[in-house]
Amino acid sequence: MNLTVIIVNYNLKKDTEECVLSILDAGADLSQLIVVDNGSSDNSAQYLRSKFGSTLNIVRTEDVRGYAHGLNLGIQLAKKNNPEWLLLMSNDTFVDRDFLREMEAATNYYPKLSIFGPMILFASLPNRIWFLGQYLVPGTMITYDPYRMKPADESYSDILNVDFLNGCSFLVHRSVIDKIGLLDASLFMYAEEVDFFWRAKHAGFKMAAVPKARMWHRVSAIMDQDKPGTRFLRIRNQIWIYRRFGKWWQIIFLFFFTIIRLLIMGIKDILSRQKNLVFPILRGFLEGWFQKIPSFTE
Repeated sequence: MNLTVIIVNYNLKKDTEECVLSILDAGADLSQLIVVDNGSSDNSAQYLRSKFGSTLNIVRTEDVRGYAHGLNLGIQLAKKNNPEWLLLMSNDTFVDRDFLREMEAATNYYPKLSIFGPMILFASLPNRIWFLGQYLVPGTMITYDPYRMKPADESYSDILNVDFLNGCSFLVHRSVIDKIGLLDASLFMYAEEVDFFWRAKHAGFKMAAVPKARMWHRVSAIMDQDKPGTRFLRIRNQIWIYRRFGKWWQIIFLFFFTIIRLLIMGIKDILSRQKNLVFPILRGFLEGWFQKIPSFTE
């Protein structure tokens, strides 16, 4: 498989080490990997170099520029070697030994599909599904996830045609990026993959989840470091997605839907004594609906 793996690291060098080791154990060669160190302050680049040597391609940004920018930087470097497939990964993940074999089998058996995602399991609940694709409620931009928290040992099809995958890991054919471009770095973090998948869908590309390709995700490893910031970015970016891709009548509905959803979220935060999360909700709502959406940034 003509593949390049791109892993973005931010201050989680031990997680990145385990992620790299798991990909190598799954059959990748060290020369196929690119690690983008996103302005870490924990000497991640030096640590990883000491563990894997000069064969591992490590590129470091001087400041924190977001997950999307890190992936884009890795993609631009990877394109010099003209890979057919790009596997994009967050560093707080690790994969099963059969991961790459199952992904490759899916690309061979379903050549009309251009984007694939794995079954993503909780690292803390290794047999429970965290993500296995999402579906759109017909006529809306609201998605639902029928697989979350289901056991991994249930019987699943070899392939699941879905509307959206998750940005912590997906396999994308080079032709998709050549046609629609890179991820939008103006989103910084969260929903950058949703924007990418919307553009891919509009361009005619199809995607699917591969239940036999399994990985585990340390869901809280990054999010708990900046929970108010996470809350703000999730809300603002999701609303920007609504405004970018929604039809006028969908946007009107989603405006009032968002008000109700965020009111419920804020009440829950107050009742759970997390008042520090209330202002980010308001800020995300206001900037999401009333701020000018920035132009696409690589």
